[in-house]
Amino acid sequence: MKRAEVARAVAAAATEHVVITSLGSAGRAWREHGGTNPTFYGSDPMGAAPAFALGAALARPDREFVLLEGDGDLTMGLGSLLTLAGAAPGNLRVVVFENGRYETGGGQPLSAAGLADIAALAAAAGWGWTRTVERDATAEDLAAAVTALLAARAPALLVVRVDVEPSPYGGPGPHSGGEARAVFQQRFQAWDHMIENGNR
Repeated sequence: MKRAEVARAVAAAATEHVVITSLGSAGRAWREHGGTNPTFYGSDPMGAAPAFALGAALARPDREFVLLEGDGDLTMGLGSLLTLAGAAPGNLRVVVFENGRYETGGGQPLSAAGLADIAALAAAAGWGWTRTVERDATAEDLAAAVTALLAARAPALLVVRVDVEPSPYGGPGPHSGGEARAVFQQRFQAWDHMIENGNR
Protein backbone atom coordinates (compact mmCIF):
# COMPACT_ATOMS: atom_id res chain seq x y z
CA MET A 1 0.00 0.00 0.00
CA LYS A 2 1.27 3.45 -0.91
CA ARG A 3 1.31 6.47 1.40
CA ALA A 4 -0.69 8.35 -1.23
CA GLU A 5 -3.53 5.83 -0.90
CA VAL A 6 -3.66 6.37 2.84
CA ALA A 7 -3.67 10.15 2.49
CA ARG A 8 -6.49 9.99 -0.06
CA ALA A 9 -8.54 7.66 2.16
CA VAL A 10 -8.18 10.01 5.13
CA ALA A 11 -9.04 13.03 2.94
CA ALA A 12 -12.20 11.32 1.70
CA ALA A 13 -13.44 10.42 5.19
CA ALA A 14 -12.14 13.21 7.44
CA THR A 15 -13.62 16.21 5.68
CA GLU A 16 -14.54 17.98 8.94
CA HIS A 17 -11.25 17.39 10.77
CA VAL A 18 -8.26 19.57 11.48
CA VAL A 19 -5.09 17.73 10.42
CA ILE A 20 -1.71 17.70 12.12
CA THR A 21 1.18 15.91 10.42
CA SER A 22 4.57 14.79 11.58
CA LEU A 23 7.61 15.90 9.69
CA GLY A 24 8.92 13.90 6.73
CA SER A 25 7.04 11.53 4.47
CA ALA A 26 3.71 11.58 6.35
CA GLY A 27 3.48 15.34 5.90
CA ARG A 28 4.54 15.18 2.28
CA ALA A 29 1.96 12.48 1.53
CA TRP A 30 -0.78 14.70 2.94
CA ARG A 31 0.52 17.82 1.19
CA GLU A 32 0.55 16.01 -2.18
CA HIS A 33 -2.54 13.78 -1.89
CA GLY A 34 -4.60 15.01 1.07
CA GLY A 35 -7.58 17.26 1.46
CA THR A 36 -8.19 20.96 1.92
CA ASN A 37 -8.50 20.67 5.71
CA PRO A 38 -6.70 23.25 7.82
CA THR A 39 -3.35 21.54 8.35
CA PHE A 40 -0.32 22.12 10.50
CA TYR A 41 2.77 20.49 9.01
CA GLY A 42 5.13 19.45 11.79
CA SER A 43 8.83 20.14 11.59
CA ASP A 44 11.83 19.64 13.84
CA PRO A 45 12.33 18.31 16.40
CA MET A 46 11.47 14.79 15.39
CA GLY A 47 8.91 13.24 17.72
CA ALA A 48 7.09 16.48 18.57
CA ALA A 49 3.94 15.97 16.49
CA PRO A 50 1.94 13.94 19.07
CA ALA A 51 2.46 16.60 21.73
CA PHE A 52 1.40 19.35 19.35
CA ALA A 53 -1.69 17.40 18.29
CA LEU A 54 -2.61 16.77 21.92
CA GLY A 55 -2.27 20.45 22.77
CA ALA A 56 -4.41 21.48 19.81
CA ALA A 57 -7.10 18.91 20.64
CA LEU A 58 -7.25 19.97 24.28
CA ALA A 59 -7.36 23.66 23.33
CA ARG A 60 -10.28 23.12 20.94
CA PRO A 61 -12.49 20.31 22.27
CA ASP A 62 -15.23 21.50 19.93
CA ARG A 63 -13.28 20.40 16.84
CA GLU A 64 -12.11 17.00 15.63
CA PHE A 65 -8.41 16.38 14.96
CA VAL A 66 -6.43 13.76 13.04
CA LEU A 67 -2.70 13.29 13.51
CA LEU A 68 -0.89 11.75 10.54
CA GLU A 69 2.22 10.25 12.09
CA GLY A 70 5.25 8.42 10.74
CA ASP A 71 6.46 5.38 12.64
CA GLY A 72 9.93 6.91 12.83
CA ASP A 73 8.56 10.09 14.40
CA LEU A 74 6.46 8.09 16.85
CA THR A 75 9.29 5.82 17.95
CA MET A 76 11.39 8.88 18.81
CA GLY A 77 8.97 9.42 21.69
CA LEU A 78 6.94 6.30 22.51
CA GLY A 79 6.10 7.85 25.86
CA SER A 80 3.61 10.00 23.94
CA LEU A 81 1.36 6.93 23.75
CA LEU A 82 1.10 7.01 27.54
CA THR A 83 0.62 10.77 27.63
CA LEU A 84 -2.18 10.67 25.07
CA ALA A 85 -3.90 7.75 26.82
CA GLY A 86 -3.71 9.57 30.14
CA ALA A 87 -5.02 12.86 28.75
CA ALA A 88 -7.74 10.96 26.84
CA PRO A 89 -8.70 13.71 24.37
CA GLY A 90 -12.08 12.73 22.99
CA ASN A 91 -11.45 14.50 19.70
CA LEU A 92 -8.06 13.14 18.56
CA ARG A 93 -7.43 10.19 16.29
CA VAL A 94 -4.08 9.05 14.96
CA VAL A 95 -3.04 7.37 11.70
CA VAL A 96 0.46 5.90 11.74
CA PHE A 97 2.27 5.29 8.45
CA GLU A 98 4.40 2.23 9.26
CA ASN A 99 7.23 1.01 7.03
CA GLY A 100 9.93 0.34 9.60
CA ARG A 101 12.35 2.97 8.32
CA TYR A 102 13.53 6.51 8.88
CA GLU A 103 12.76 7.10 5.24
CA THR A 104 13.44 10.81 5.03
CA GLY A 105 16.78 10.49 6.79
CA GLY A 106 18.16 7.89 4.40
CA GLY A 107 16.13 4.74 4.93
CA GLN A 108 17.75 3.51 8.12
CA PRO A 109 15.73 0.74 9.82
CA LEU A 110 13.89 1.57 13.02
CA SER A 111 14.80 -0.25 16.20
CA ALA A 112 12.82 -3.51 16.36
CA ALA A 113 11.43 -2.93 12.87
CA GLY A 114 9.30 -5.92 11.98
CA LEU A 115 9.15 -7.01 15.63
CA ALA A 116 7.33 -4.25 17.49
CA ASP A 117 3.56 -3.97 17.13
CA ILE A 118 2.63 -0.30 17.41
CA ALA A 119 -1.11 -0.96 17.76
CA ALA A 120 -0.43 -3.44 20.56
CA LEU A 121 1.89 -0.96 22.28
CA ALA A 122 -0.85 1.67 22.17
CA ALA A 123 -3.43 -0.78 23.48
CA ALA A 124 -1.11 -1.73 26.34
CA ALA A 125 -0.62 1.98 27.08
CA GLY A 126 -4.36 2.36 27.59
CA TRP A 127 -5.80 3.30 24.20
CA GLY A 128 -9.32 1.93 23.89
CA TRP A 129 -9.34 1.48 20.11
CA THR A 130 -6.37 0.38 17.99
CA ARG A 131 -6.22 -1.44 14.66
CA THR A 132 -3.64 -2.37 12.02
CA VAL A 133 -4.19 -2.40 8.26
CA GLU A 134 -1.81 -4.76 6.48
CA ARG A 135 0.24 -3.75 3.47
CA ASP A 136 -1.77 -5.93 1.07
CA ALA A 137 -5.20 -4.67 2.19
CA THR A 138 -7.66 -3.55 -0.47
CA ALA A 139 -8.77 0.04 -0.95
CA GLU A 140 -12.14 -0.99 0.46
CA ASP A 141 -10.52 -2.46 3.57
CA LEU A 142 -8.51 0.74 4.08
CA ALA A 143 -11.57 2.95 3.64
CA ALA A 144 -13.51 0.84 6.14
CA ALA A 145 -10.68 1.04 8.66
CA VAL A 146 -10.42 4.83 8.36
CA THR A 147 -14.20 5.15 8.75
CA ALA A 148 -14.06 2.93 11.84
CA LEU A 149 -11.22 5.02 13.28
CA LEU A 150 -13.17 8.24 12.88
CA ALA A 151 -16.24 6.66 14.47
CA ALA A 152 -14.32 5.12 17.37
CA ARG A 153 -14.18 6.64 20.81
CA ALA A 154 -11.06 8.80 20.92
CA PRO A 155 -8.21 8.71 21.44
CA ALA A 156 -7.98 6.02 18.79
CA LEU A 157 -5.05 4.82 16.69
CA LEU A 158 -4.86 3.17 13.27
CA VAL A 159 -1.57 1.75 12.01
CA VAL A 160 -1.30 1.35 8.24
CA ARG A 161 1.61 -0.72 6.98
CA VAL A 162 2.82 1.05 3.86
CA ASP A 163 5.36 0.19 1.19
CA VAL A 164 8.94 1.36 1.31
CA GLU A 165 9.11 4.28 -1.11
CA PRO A 166 11.84 6.80 -1.86
CA SER A 167 11.21 9.94 0.19
CA PRO A 168 14.36 12.05 0.24
CA TYR A 169 14.45 15.17 2.36
CA GLY A 170 13.20 17.99 0.22
CA GLY A 171 14.77 20.77 2.20
CA PRO A 172 13.06 23.26 4.49
CA GLY A 173 9.54 24.35 3.68
CA PRO A 174 8.58 27.78 2.41
CA HIS A 175 7.91 29.12 5.91
CA SER A 176 9.84 29.38 9.15
CA GLY A 177 8.32 27.71 12.20
CA GLY A 178 6.70 30.94 13.32
CA GLU A 179 5.38 31.69 9.86
CA ALA A 180 3.99 28.17 9.49
CA ARG A 181 2.14 28.57 12.78
CA ALA A 182 0.69 31.92 11.68
CA VAL A 183 -0.46 30.51 8.32
CA PHE A 184 -2.10 27.55 10.08
CA GLN A 185 -3.85 29.83 12.56
CA GLN A 186 -5.21 32.03 9.78
CA ARG A 187 -6.48 29.07 7.74
CA PHE A 188 -7.97 27.41 10.81
CA GLN A 189 -9.80 30.61 11.81
CA ALA A 190 -11.22 31.02 8.31
CA TRP A 191 -12.31 27.36 8.19
CA ASP A 192 -13.76 27.63 11.70
CA HIS A 193 -15.77 30.69 10.64
CA MET A 194 -17.15 28.86 7.57
CA ILE A 195 -18.30 25.91 9.68
CA GLU A 196 -19.94 28.11 12.30
CA ASN A 197 -21.82 29.94 9.56
CA GLY A 198 -22.88 26.75 7.77
CA ASN A 199 -20.92 27.51 4.62
CA ARG A 200 -19.07 24.18 4.40
